[in-house]
Amino acid sequence: MSKLHHRAIPLALCLGSAFGCDSLVEKPPDPYPIVIVVESDPGKPIEAAGILVGTHQVGATDETGKAHLKLRGDEGESISLSVKCPEGHQNPKPVAVTLRRIADPNARPEYRLSCAPQTRTIAVAIRAEEGPNLPVVFLGREIARTDASGAAHVSMQMRPDETFQLMLKTSETEAGRSLRPQDPVATFRVKNHDEVVTFNQEFKVERRTIRWSRPKGPTRIDTR
Repeated sequence: MSKLHHRAIPLALCLGSAFGCDSLVEKPPDPYPIVIVVESDPGKPIEAAGILVGTHQVGATDETGKAHLKLRGDEGESISLSVKCPEGHQNPKPVAVTLRRIADPNARPEYRLSCAPQTRTIAVAIRAEEGPNLPVVFLGREIARTDASGAAHVSMQMRPDETFQLMLKTSETEAGRSLRPQDPVATFRVKNHDEVVTFNQEFKVERRTIRWSRPKGPTRIDTR
C-alpha cells in the first residue's frame, strides 16, 4: 500500500464521520459553576464587589450581592478568589475554592464573604435625670443639648474598637452648677456592628441652706 493511500485513510474517516474531524478532538471539561455571596452585615448585600483570580477580575456582585461564576480547571484543583470591596468597606481575606463535581447538576456551591464597613454608627440615647438644658460635649465641643426632660440623642461614625467619651457639662450653666455630680463622663467602645447605647445619669440638686444669725448684744427697743 502506498504512502498516499495511508494518508488518505484518516481523511476518509473524518469525511465519513457525521461530525467531521471535530469529533476526534478532545473537548475541554465543563466549567465548575459556583456562587459568591458578599454582604456588609448579615442580610445586607453588597453590589459591585469585584471577584478576582489573582489580578484578573472574573465577575462582580449584582444588587442581591451575588456573583455567578464558571471556573475552569482540573477536578480537585484549588483556586484562590479575592474580593475587591466598594469604597468605604474592608476587603476580606481570599477564599480557596476546590473544584468538585456534585451530584445535582442544578446545584451551585455558595461561598459567603463579608465587606465590613470601615466605620460603624453608634447612637447614644442620653437621659439626664434632673438635668435639663445641659450641653453634651465631645472632644471639648458641644454636639447636642438635653431638652426640658433631660433627654438628648447623638449619632457617631467611628472605626470598630475605637473608644470615645461624652460629657454632660453641668458647669456650663448656672442651674447646672447646683447639680451633683459635676461634669459626669461616660466612655463607649465601638463594636463591629451598628448599635444603640444609653448614657443614663442621675443628678441630685444641691440646695443652698440659708441660716439666719441671731443679733449680738442687747436689742434696742424704741419707747417713743
